[in-house]
Amino acid sequence: MSVAILFSQKSSEEWQQKLSELLPETKVEVYPEIENPNDVEFIVTWKPHIGYVTDFPNLKVVQSIGAGIDHLLHTEIPENIKVTRIVDPALKQDMYEHVLACIMASMKNLMQYQQFQFEQDWKPLTYRSINETTVTILGLGEIGLLVAEKLVALGFKVKGWSNSEKNSKGVESFAGENELGSPISNTDFIVNILPLTNETESILNTNFFNQCADNTVLINVGRGAHLVENDLEKAIEHGKIKEAYLDVFREEPLPENHLFWTNRQIFVTPHIASVTNATTALVQVADNYKNMLNNQPLLNEVSLKRGY
Repeated sequence: MSVAILFSQKSSEEWQQKLSELLPETKVEVYPEIENPNDVEFIVTWKPHIGYVTDFPNLKVVQSIGAGIDHLLHTEIPENIKVTRIVDPALKQDMYEHVLACIMASMKNLMQYQQFQFEQDWKPLTYRSINETTVTILGLGEIGLLVAEKLVALGFKVKGWSNSEKNSKGVESFAGENELGSPISNTDFIVNILPLTNETESILNTNFFNQCADNTVLINVGRGAHLVENDLEKAIEHGKIKEAYLDVFREEPLPENHLFWTNRQIFVTPHIASVTNATTALVQVADNYKNMLNNQPLLNEVSLKRGY
């Protein structure tokens, strides 16, 4: 048996080396240099090629190295193949810190002051304080719930929306399509950390923005496909969205001629809000491989029906 690593737009050298150290009796190969595809029962992957599961006739487990699995679903995965993802405390903390940085930069007008500096314009602006600021989190999974709870601890008023109702002290929870309007219509910030599913794709659209209060700030650290990009630009033009802090995009890297580059109310970061730590993630990967061999439950197995 062997483990295959399938990475797109990501170096595999460190992963192969460290996984080989963790699994010294197992052959760890990097696609497409696979000696015998029939021997591969476990793959470790990020944005694999279309049809990847058919390359390995005896495949049992697809291990995503990210917190999401949407990058796997361009190819139908048979029901007999299990799918797992990485759940890492460091990943959750990094996401919280990025979201907090965006919120504070907006509250204290830091991006506007930088623009004023280039124009040599001395213009004091009104700022917000934490205890008078409301944040709505879309998606109260592992990461979203931690972000919500930490913001509550700082003194923010926090609302949360998810597929099913969650109970967390200090977080006003809403659930289901019928309750989406309430948490987004009276808030200062909307932070999207939803998983990408058929139900959530393109959720950030004109209908969504029309329900927002004027001058709401959007932070998207979920997936690029959650956002209808042209609808966001219109929402900014019409004053529904004051600013947008975007870390994920439908096409990455963002194309050179994309309008987001030059929109002064949109702030772009290159998908760095929360990056998988190879050292901690590899331990989970190795444990899952051993669990597969021993017919033990897998860590962080995902429901393909739900998409998370």
